[in-house]
Amino acid sequence: MSTEEKRNVIDVSKFRDPRLRFYPTAENSYSLFYDETNNIRKLALTETGLNQDALDCFVLGGVAMKPGTVLRDIAQLKHELRIQPNAPEMKLKHVAWGTYEKVLSSPRLSIFLEWLLESPLYIHFCNFSVLNMSIVDLVDSILAEKSFGELAPYHIELKNELHSIVRQDPLSYFKLMRTFDYPNVAHERTEEFVRVVRGYLFSKVQGFRNLFAMTFFDMLADAAKETKLVFLVDNEPDTLIGSFHGVFLSRLATFKNAQHVFDEEPHIERELRRFQLMDGSRELTFRFANSKLEPGIEVSDVLCGLLGKHFSFLEKNTIDQLEVVKAGFSAKQLSNLNLLAELIDKSNEECPAFLLNLAPLDSGLKNAWFVDDEEYPDENRY
Repeated sequence: MSTEEKRNVIDVSKFRDPRLRFYPTAENSYSLFYDETNNIRKLALTETGLNQDALDCFVLGGVAMKPGTVLRDIAQLKHELRIQPNAPEMKLKHVAWGTYEKVLSSPRLSIFLEWLLESPLYIHFCNFSVLNMSIVDLVDSILAEKSFGELAPYHIELKNELHSIVRQDPLSYFKLMRTFDYPNVAHERTEEFVRVVRGYLFSKVQGFRNLFAMTFFDMLADAAKETKLVFLVDNEPDTLIGSFHGVFLSRLATFKNAQHVFDEEPHIERELRRFQLMDGSRELTFRFANSKLEPGIEVSDVLCGLLGKHFSFLEKNTIDQLEVVKAGFSAKQLSNLNLLAELIDKSNEECPAFLLNLAPLDSGLKNAWFVDDEEYPDENRY
């Protein structure tokens, strides 16, 4: 960007989550190191469905340190993980590989997670459900209508019902979307669009699993008569997600007093440099660094890779499937899962804002059951 180009000024106080007032530690001047996983950069509709084969969750996260804390020397960690001295940097493949279940069975993963627990570190992440964020504008558009205002408090539950159906066969759903130039539905076709979408979704269910499922279909029936789909018109056709830079901006705003160190990613850096983030008269700062020169980013790489597999695995499997898988876990798999739970609990106790899960309600419930053994509600079973 040339110096002559004017950056967009953003007052971060305008879009910080109001709940942060309950998390005073979010104001601390932590040092946050980041990496990312499953950054597909852009998700778009094509003649055959999508430009991406997998709809894995995008995760941005890493490790956080309090002011004055020094990162432990990772040379000993690399030695314990038997990483060759000539390896340019530590990555998940040096610790574990394969499916999520296989990753959890790795003895090296135990070494890595125990090292994190023993270090003066916390983990932080934003899990972004790519599928969910590609479809929820339908519900948001309907609820934006004044006549549907009474349903607005239940937007999370209603979006969850849409996701619970679409996730069973996303490709088929997006093929239908493309026939309407989604997410740029022509004004004169909005009634047809809602009616056809409702018919498609209804054909995929064998009954209403809960009250919100019934409400969802009733809402679509009413919306076909009167909605304008304000968020699904005048957009770029076929583009579901244009960039993930908004996730980065959100984390910068959440931890406005922190030192942010991102892994080098030219595309994201160009996007972020378009903005001037202001907290009053103070400009927020951040930097991008070569992971080979930043041990904090190296550690974050392994952690993000693990979390990406974790959240994608939970989203793509039903609770019934997860129950079967977990029942067959070995002692090592259960041990590593418990270590991950300890890390999450440790970080949550320090600052709940460290952990952000932008995923459908079902995914959050599955995560709570899978990691913390919380009871899974029957009304959310498929």
